[in-house]
Amino acid sequence: MSVSYWRNRDRYFRIIGSVCNSCNYESFPNFYKCKKCNSEDISDKQMPHKGKLISYTLSSESMPGFEKELPMSIGLIRLDNNVNIVAQIVDSDIEDIKINANVKAVFRKISSDGDSGQIYYGYKFKIIKNVKK
Repeated sequence: MSVSYWRNRDRYFRIIGSVCNSCNYESFPNFYKCKKCNSEDISDKQMPHKGKLISYTLSSESMPGFEKELPMSIGLIRLDNNVNIVAQIVDSDIEDIKINANVKAVFRKISSDGDSGQIYYGYKFKIIKNVKK
């Protein structure tokens, strides 16, 4: 396992962003300086695992190693705390992928290194059907 992957594994697994302790601005990915007030008083914060799909694209092309995932849907998701995140949409029928659809984070295989056998996991999102309001 690479050192950088090992050091950042919690960020890949738990969707860790930041919160500014001066103005309470939340961001993802995490930053070391607040984008709103420039404070360096920043703490890690786990982001919500639910949100809404605010934009998406369907791709019929892929990078090498991801051909089995075609067609691939990539979404811009607004989490429940109003932080935006880009992620792959999985385990969802294409006709269910719509603007304002409710989504939740799921833990999935991202890729594997054929030479070392290392498997990399992280978050993706799926559409939540029949959400009661």
